[in-house]
Amino acid sequence: MLKRIFLFLFLFLLATSGFCLEIPINGIVEQRTDDPIENKSVNSIIFVDMEKVFNSHPMTLEYKKEIKAFVMTRKENIENLIEAFNSLKEKAKIINLKISEAKSENMPYDEFAQQLSDVNEQINNKKAEISDLSERTKTEVSLMEGRSTAEVLKDIESMLKDELKKYKASIVLDKQGAVVTEKCKDVTDEVIKMAKDR
Repeated sequence: MLKRIFLFLFLFLLATSGFCLEIPINGIVEQRTDDPIENKSVNSIIFVDMEKVFNSHPMTLEYKKEIKAFVMTRKENIENLIEAFNSLKEKAKIINLKISEAKSENMPYDEFAQQLSDVNEQINNKKAEISDLSERTKTEVSLMEGRSTAEVLKDIESMLKDELKKYKASIVLDKQGAVVTEKCKDVTDEVIKMAKDR
């Protein structure tokens, strides 16, 4: 999922850079603009390790703490519900024993049967409550992760645009899986430092 988001980010940066890339067969990447004065050889590609930048970003670390705290609170709530659920199950067992004893002694057990019916209803309600809270927690965590990822990527996008201007580059590529040569600038550490200095 994260890799797809990074790919979309790079495509967006390329689309908004205002340049057209010409990649000849010999592998040299040239930058082209409408202005012949600007049409000169520059460092057209810069590389960044997006995963490293994303994981090192202060906002990522802060969001992770917030999400972890939220999950721990929900976990405690769910555990309390499970404890109440198990307590009701034990209560139902005791009532069932009382019903069995009453039947064996030919005693009336209508009152116990009503109690059992009430407890079983509480058990079903508690089970539904546990299931609902678990599902809501998954959904809310997913939304929180999505929002936080978007915020971090937006900030990284801003910094990468600055790096494009700084190095007069036309495209940013993810360093992972790429062959980086001496002529290709790796801006990973620069971007991480920018993020931490903000």
